[in-house]
Amino acid sequence: MGHRRKPALITDVKVESPGLNLTYPKVSGLKHKSAESGINRYIKKEVHKILKGEGYGKDENKKFTGGYTVKLNRRGTLSINIEVYHHVKGEEKGITIRKTINISLKDARVYYLNDLFSRKLKKSKVIGILNDIIRNQATFQSADLIGEFDGVDLNQSYFLTEDSIVIYLDNEQIKSSECGFPEFEIPFSEIEDIINSKGPIGRLLRDRDENLNNEETADE
Repeated sequence: MGHRRKPALITDVKVESPGLNLTYPKVSGLKHKSAESGINRYIKKEVHKILKGEGYGKDENKKFTGGYTVKLNRRGTLSINIEVYHHVKGEEKGITIRKTINISLKDARVYYLNDLFSRKLKKSKVIGILNDIIRNQATFQSADLIGEFDGVDLNQSYFLTEDSIVIYLDNEQIKSSECGFPEFEIPFSEIEDIINSKGPIGRLLRDRDENLNNEETADE
């Protein structure tokens, strides 16, 4: 049986100041302390980048709130959605910014979409397969898009769960985030033949297979 990395311990970091009420995650309990520090620096940097990009501190009438959701914390991979909502006092609608962090608990390597799939395949083939799956989903049909949908690319936002990859459209692609972000869930079973066996999905699939083998052995 392969070595199973322990999940990270996730705790809240609360930030409260005039016009800001935000909670973001802090990682601890990792074997590799350099990775632990690197992950926490990266998370903090990305949160500050969102706030700066949305003009925090420049308009006293603009209020910011935010939080996070852990989507995956297993087999050496952490996948977290951080969402920051801001609105101007007196205005009816605000804007939600989502940033997903997919990162290695071993060495703080950030995983991009391209890292999930086999390097033996042309990138255009991988993207073609993903777009074919997405276009067949009902969520795509109801998405309020800006312009025509040209398909996702290898810079597309995504997060991982224990049995699927969820690709989603962000603020640059949709007219409003008021009703959330259009998400396209792709089960690993549909893309098993194109994944990178040494990447985060490959580890999750090995974990699944080991669990199945253990269940079969226990019944014998």
